[in-house]
Amino acid sequence: MTLGQTSKSVFSNWLRLIQLCVCMIVIVSCSSSEPSKETRSSRVNQPQRHDQLREVDPIYNSEYFLNRADELGLIEGRPYRITAAELAIQENHSIGYIKKILVNIDLDARGTLDNDITLIKLLLYIKSNQDAERLLIRLKRGVLPINYQVPMWLLTAQVSSNNNQHAKTVRTLFRVKDLYVKRLSAFDKILANELIWKHIVQVPEDSLNQFVKDFGSEAASWVQLAKIVRNNIGAPEQFPIELARWHTNYSRFDDFEYLPQQIKDLISVAPYSPTRIALLLPLTGSLSTQAQAIRNGFLANLNFDDNVEVTIMDTEIETLASIEQKLVENRIGFIVGPLKKDKITEFQKSEVLSNIPTLYLNSIELEQYDNPSQFYFSLAPEDEIDQAVDYFISKKIAYPALIYADNSLGRRLAEQFKQQWLFQTDKEIETIAFKNKSKLGVAVKNLLDVNYSEQRVREMKRLFGIHLKTESRSRNDIDAIYVIANSQQTRLIKPFFDTNVSVFNKLLPIYASSRSYLIGETRSQKRDLNGLTFTEMPWLVENTNKEATSIYRQVSEDQTQLKKLFAFGYDAKYLIPLLKQLQTLPDLKVTGLTGKLSLTKQNTIKRYLDWSRYQQGKIVVLKQLN
Repeated sequence: MTLGQTSKSVFSNWLRLIQLCVCMIVIVSCSSSEPSKETRSSRVNQPQRHDQLREVDPIYNSEYFLNRADELGLIEGRPYRITAAELAIQENHSIGYIKKILVNIDLDARGTLDNDITLIKLLLYIKSNQDAERLLIRLKRGVLPINYQVPMWLLTAQVSSNNNQHAKTVRTLFRVKDLYVKRLSAFDKILANELIWKHIVQVPEDSLNQFVKDFGSEAASWVQLAKIVRNNIGAPEQFPIELARWHTNYSRFDDFEYLPQQIKDLISVAPYSPTRIALLLPLTGSLSTQAQAIRNGFLANLNFDDNVEVTIMDTEIETLASIEQKLVENRIGFIVGPLKKDKITEFQKSEVLSNIPTLYLNSIELEQYDNPSQFYFSLAPEDEIDQAVDYFISKKIAYPALIYADNSLGRRLAEQFKQQWLFQTDKEIETIAFKNKSKLGVAVKNLLDVNYSEQRVREMKRLFGIHLKTESRSRNDIDAIYVIANSQQTRLIKPFFDTNVSVFNKLLPIYASSRSYLIGETRSQKRDLNGLTFTEMPWLVENTNKEATSIYRQVSEDQTQLKKLFAFGYDAKYLIPLLKQLQTLPDLKVTGLTGKLSLTKQNTIKRYLDWSRYQQGKIVVLKQLN
């Protein structure tokens, strides 16, 4: 769960850990003759409101401090470089740009305690968790003044947070609140509660119960909230009752006013609980087969005791006027669909439809629309691209290369990868496209520079004779490959990389999207892709919902695309009572057939898929390997 904004006051940038906290004005302890101490004190050291940042003299920007750092050298310029990185964040520079500023800072050099604490926050911001933890450990070896003990514990919690150590993060914060309750400022309480809220809903049941034993009644109330969210968020009638009961019990604690705003908002949110739903799909025409799979999935998720009536309309036959009339006559309380983008655009102009909460089954450009009761859900392949970029960075893959099919979808996804990689790393990614299967071998050789090696080998044989023993070499500066191709193309691409990486180099790890996976592969076919890591819906790989699988087999053939669309319809029904909660809790992930699902600020459902790997003729979910 990614937390909402905290107050816009106090210091700059607790560094928005995983979009955690908004900016606070930075602490800088370096001194210089230019700008003067008075100027720097007023613009950097003094607590200010976030909106006052716009009043700062633009001369003293990140570029100014970076130039001063270069003039002074690595040691004396260190504090200036830290300040430059802080200002770069305020100026909305890319993470890659900020990484370049920090790369020359010696973590073992001794700076002031304030400077080193700020540096830890910067390292956390750019997701250099290991470096942040290393510096934090060094600082803890010394004797800390009493006024630095709370900040150091909070940084410890943030390091654990960035490492997704849920139980460790919560335990550290409960300990801080227990030992230093009188030293915690308002901002400290806000930060601690935001971090607790972010992680406690991810903690296993056994650890939750242990928190109650170790930390008492306040921890017990947090644990109760986590269980309510985990167990009741999909129960539109029971969820608000349980939250109201929790609210009454928790309000006696001293820091109730410092609870995350999301929790306070959640208490007053009434979930969607429609009894009459309209399902709008193109049940005839070119997309009829796909639409029927979505319809079957949606209906499969209806319980007999739901007391829900579903009115199904064919958007290829019904006009907008006739649909409007039926919506009114049937007193529809929620709409799911339509599927086609042009129909969504047309229907959004309808005043009748705009007054009914809607989950559109596609995504469109949202700038022209602003309706908080309209949501967007699609099987967007861009979600997998964003997930792959984040995964590469977390695995410290520094020089990936991209190979993609040279068609409209391949080019679109390749461009998405390139843009995301540039923003995260400030580096261009090397790419190569292939037109058809016959060009795959050439594309792989060109990407690995094997063609140049072969040319050199031919030249050496011409000079020294054909009996000269030679071995083509591939380049060694690429550390991973991402494939954007369908299953047939991927099955051809993988062996090309295996055979064209020279014996002098390690085999390149190869990653791909769900387009590379096909239901019903034989053991031999799986073995052909041995070592390939890919993202896919958990239902397709692990059969996470046996009831849905049983229903699917009764109504449809076991085809990859149709099964995905069945899951799509199934999750559309599942999401209806969750949408307001997800709107209140940005990026809280709930588990569906199509992946872990969250809601963005643009009211668009974002999917996170499981990473799996072909291994010895089987598919193994990656989390089991780790």
